[in-house]
Amino acid sequence: MNGYINKAVIDTNVIFMALYSRQSKAGKIIQYALEGKIKLYATDTVKEEIKRVLKRELYFSDEEINKTITSLPVTWIEKHIYESALDKTKVKHFLDKPVEALSLILNCGILTANKKHFKERIDVDKFLKEIEK
Repeated sequence: MNGYINKAVIDTNVIFMALYSRQSKAGKIIQYALEGKIKLYATDTVKEEIKRVLKRELYFSDEEINKTITSLPVTWIEKHIYESALDKTKVKHFLDKPVEALSLILNCGILTANKKHFKERIDVDKFLKEIEK
């Protein structure tokens, strides 16, 4: 990957967009992770939010949800790993604090479509261009 970016913390909205459309930019990110070109990380809170969204929006059964979650090329990180960085986060939205904390612990950027909550995030277009080099 030319040394620019080889890992990122991924937010719920990017995962959901990828599941909704595999041809989208988010879908490409997941595909590149499946191919081993990048490493994606997410918090346990993102995992729980994805479960709720799949049930509420797509009416997935518990079995479908578990199958979907386990098929994602995401390393799920538990709270005890990023907890020490929660007080260093700058994001105002409480539910986004774990995502930012994990990015601080892993020293990498955040892949998100949420421009309002995350001021410091990875530009998806630049990220994709770098992967495709």
